[in-house]
Amino acid sequence: MIGIGIDIGGTFVKLYVMNDHGKIFRQEKIETDYTQGAKGFIAQIGHFVNDLKTEFADQRVSVCVGAPGDVDPASGVLRYNPNLKFTDVKDWPLADQLQKITAIRPYMANDATLAAWGVYEQELKRQGTNVLIVTLGTGVGGGLILNKELYQGSHGTAGEIGHMKIADTQTGPLCGCGARGCLEAFVGTIGIKRRAVQSTVDHPDSLLAKELAAQPDFKIEHVARAAAKGSKQALQIWQDTGYYLGIGIANAVLLLDLDTVVLTGGVSGAAPYFMPALKQVLNNQQIKTPFQKLKLSVSQNPDIGGVGAALYAIYRAQQEPLP
Repeated sequence: MIGIGIDIGGTFVKLYVMNDHGKIFRQEKIETDYTQGAKGFIAQIGHFVNDLKTEFADQRVSVCVGAPGDVDPASGVLRYNPNLKFTDVKDWPLADQLQKITAIRPYMANDATLAAWGVYEQELKRQGTNVLIVTLGTGVGGGLILNKELYQGSHGTAGEIGHMKIADTQTGPLCGCGARGCLEAFVGTIGIKRRAVQSTVDHPDSLLAKELAAQPDFKIEHVARAAAKGSKQALQIWQDTGYYLGIGIANAVLLLDLDTVVLTGGVSGAAPYFMPALKQVLNNQQIKTPFQKLKLSVSQNPDIGGVGAALYAIYRAQQEPLP
């Protein structure tokens, strides 16, 4: 059994090829190509899958696609995504289009949902009963394992912790989804950048301001680097990030009585700077029971979404009868 995991992002697509023993045969990272439109983009991925079908002609091949945004896992339609820049799609029938090219019906799920499966399978070794994985990047997503099974909800949208409201919906910061007060607007890359830029305006001579001025483009690493050098402004930004993230995670734990929370994604690399504030929020909760034995960790695999997609392709195929 060969699983092909396709993790679609706004900037890059990550592709993983694995077998049912967890061995990685191939991994690639390509830029998300907008020049040929959505159909051209799917054709590019389809050719990749077809090449692998030829290479592994003696084995059963299964495919799973992870996409950011509102995914209907039953129909394979990407209903909504604010971060992909294709202009020629609405209710994108991605699974249908890929099947026409490859003759394989791909499974589909939200990318954070598949990251959750990757963490659960590969890193946690299925240890944990109720698990939340939070993906921290440009967007903030979440995936849930409930009662040891991947949980996608009634419509495939479960786990959208990034759009949990933690501030006033009239005056809070604007999120990429168009609403105000979302967790993502505080702890996603754009929210962190907003506070960093404001800090350089308020403190133009600070170490953080100099660090950002020396770089052509903003990256989370710049704020982490300034914090490592002792910048008060950068450390405050990370403390605020931990505080806001703590509110979101505390809400999820109180709602679901989780036993494990794992952070992943680019922003999670700065965990040493924001984790103390996050843990303080959890420790300060008035209802103590769900937090006393909560396991909180950071994934060490930045590409766990692609791994999760490949592993889920295998898992789902193994549940179904041979054609």
